[in-house]
Amino acid sequence: MMLPKPPKRTVLGLFELGLSLIASSAITVEAHKYPNPFLYELESQLYDREGYRSRSLFTGMIPDCSSFFFGGGTGRSNAADWIRTAYHDMATHNVTDGSGGLDASIRFEQDRAENAGDGFDNTFAFITGNSNRYFSLADNLAMAAVTAIEACGGPKIAYRGGRMDAAKAGRPGVPEPQQNLTEHIANFARQGFTKEEMIGFIACGHTFGGVQHVAFPDIVPASTEPNNTSGNSPFDTTFTHFDNRIATEYLSSTTTNPLVVGHNVTTRSDFRIFNSDNNVTMSKFADPDVFRMTCAKLFARMIDTVPKGVKLTEIIEPIKVKPVNVGLLWVGAGKISLQGEVRMWNMTPRELTLRWKARDGSNSSRFSVPLVLNTSHVTNPHVPGSPDLRSKWFDLLPVFLNSTQSISKFWFEMKLNNGSTVVEDLNGSGYHLQDAVMLANSSCVRFGEGSSSTVTLNLTFAIRGDIKPRRVYLKADDFDDVQRPNITTIDIVSPTNATTRSVAGYTVWNSAFGFSGRPFTLAINAGNTTYETIYDPSGVVFGGGPFGISVCRDHVV
Repeated sequence: MMLPKPPKRTVLGLFELGLSLIASSAITVEAHKYPNPFLYELESQLYDREGYRSRSLFTGMIPDCSSFFFGGGTGRSNAADWIRTAYHDMATHNVTDGSGGLDASIRFEQDRAENAGDGFDNTFAFITGNSNRYFSLADNLAMAAVTAIEACGGPKIAYRGGRMDAAKAGRPGVPEPQQNLTEHIANFARQGFTKEEMIGFIACGHTFGGVQHVAFPDIVPASTEPNNTSGNSPFDTTFTHFDNRIATEYLSSTTTNPLVVGHNVTTRSDFRIFNSDNNVTMSKFADPDVFRMTCAKLFARMIDTVPKGVKLTEIIEPIKVKPVNVGLLWVGAGKISLQGEVRMWNMTPRELTLRWKARDGSNSSRFSVPLVLNTSHVTNPHVPGSPDLRSKWFDLLPVFLNSTQSISKFWFEMKLNNGSTVVEDLNGSGYHLQDAVMLANSSCVRFGEGSSSTVTLNLTFAIRGDIKPRRVYLKADDFDDVQRPNITTIDIVSPTNATTRSVAGYTVWNSAFGFSGRPFTLAINAGNTTYETIYDPSGVVFGGGPFGISVCRDHVV
């Protein structure tokens, strides 16, 4: 098959895309309508931490919280870098004019003395590839800090999404250890924190990490230890784990915190801050419950400090019954397939049944299918205080339907172990599916021969006959020139670069074009409505899940 002319491509930045997403995010999350890829992506990143369909952030804490991916024997940890990066990114906020805040601008601000060290680069090197059209770098950075705190013994941190990514540096203003107490109090007041909150903030943040000689040679000496090549001088004796020893060791005068007892008196900033109210606040932190509760509130305040105009979502809570990739696939000859899987949060019903209505709204006892518990698919969300909590997964084996009948919405019936039956239908609205456009199971990719790096996507899809699209296009995840996640759109124009045929109430399209391999959706605009296929950033594009694209049998271009 000859390749078509290069299709039209445009780019939508997450900055522009986010305007509509963020404006409606709080309402969307609260209402929990389906499909809701923005909510589902945030929830997955937060709660699918280890095991089946796990996301990548938690791997930074494996095998334990002393892990550091940028050199062995450094004495450093990913957790400390992630928390410090989030704070430094937020710390330029100005409550008076609303500028600054957690917006990932620190990736442009690392040439400043206030941002010494390579921890910021290390953090973004790890997290950037995990961002996508629904998960900004700023949301990612905030969640990295939350993941580190929660995974390493800390409290549950309330997490909201919807942060916007900066395209350039913001104003300077991160506190530095050589500054005096008056300057520190003024800096934290500009950020929106009182003196007491400043003391708590420093104590909570410094339960992790330490000061490295490689970044601050005037504060700590070099180390001759083979497992501490960075010369890390920790803030407390459990510097890779959350606890209140930062306070108890300070109060008992056993601390070796270099910002309290270091040889450089000018940089003893922790001592000046901790002692600024005659140790009243630090004495409270001798109670581990008080310290834990205080840190939970302050860390949430930290990640929720955003530039003026950014509206965050409601707190992201786990979705109890979560259909994942439940959708329709064109299989040919007038047949479509309903398939996917369902994640059950902290419960395993005795029976789980999916029921649906046809496109015309009709119902029948035949419109149902049992789901099958997949005992090998288990996800550990690592929720603080709930070590035994797990998510279980049920498979929806393919159900073949006539394309003329199709499906409009579905819901679940659960038979619990106590014999009762519970219906989950989103408070009566049901889980709606669109059947206006569907990918076909015959779609595939071809790779170039020999040293050729060419990847071609052979895309087959079906558009319902009563839909008159004014635009048909692919939306592929991408990054712009300053590494903000965005969308590249590829227009598919018939008949210039597509062939079509009519089958059982649908028009089947075939097209081929160069492909990046990143997650994508297929969309059509018809009238004032946009129809779009399922978005799955965690699935494998080439094969994998039910909507994965396989390699063409004649794979050479």
